[in-house]
Amino acid sequence: MKKFFLLLALVMAGTFVFANDYEPEKKVTELNDDVAMYFGGMVSKGIGVTALQSNVFPQGKSDITIASATGKKFEITGLKCTSMVQALDNDNNEVAYMVTFYTLKKSSLKKLNKLIKKNQVKFSTLIEAIGDKDLDSETAGTEEEPDTDTFSTLRNLQVYDIFVKPSGGKEIQLQVYLEDFQNAEDL
Repeated sequence: MKKFFLLLALVMAGTFVFANDYEPEKKVTELNDDVAMYFGGMVSKGIGVTALQSNVFPQGKSDITIASATGKKFEITGLKCTSMVQALDNDNNEVAYMVTFYTLKKSSLKKLNKLIKKNQVKFSTLIEAIGDKDLDSETAGTEEEPDTDTFSTLRNLQVYDIFVKPSGGKEIQLQVYLEDFQNAEDL
């Protein structure tokens, strides 16, 4: 239970300290029983969240289950991912960055929806099923690689926005916000 409250605190924590023009918007966490994300496979009314933040990719015992606590059928209507790496100086100012935006092709939605069994699917299962041919991508960033003497920290950010629609309901946006920092000395 302590892990659940720690993860919930991570869901609500965080600010846009490192924002640039490409910084993805962090979604506000809400509870939802129609379709939401659940920790440890515990799908139960009143505990499903629409957004979470972590510093590790959810898999294995820490995987996220996307499900309906009310037993509603749902479909995935879209998926986007923002992958950004930023070099930060000692004052956490951005020195350089590279960002890639991935959008799931409409033709690949059927493939992901086939993975939904008994009104649920694991987050890692969805991500592992997506290949390069399923995605459109666009890249931006600073033109030159930063000098290793100019930055002290590397920020890795992966934001997954998954759009789902329960039968007879409105589209719901789920967001997994993964952020990790590495000291430049460790690279």
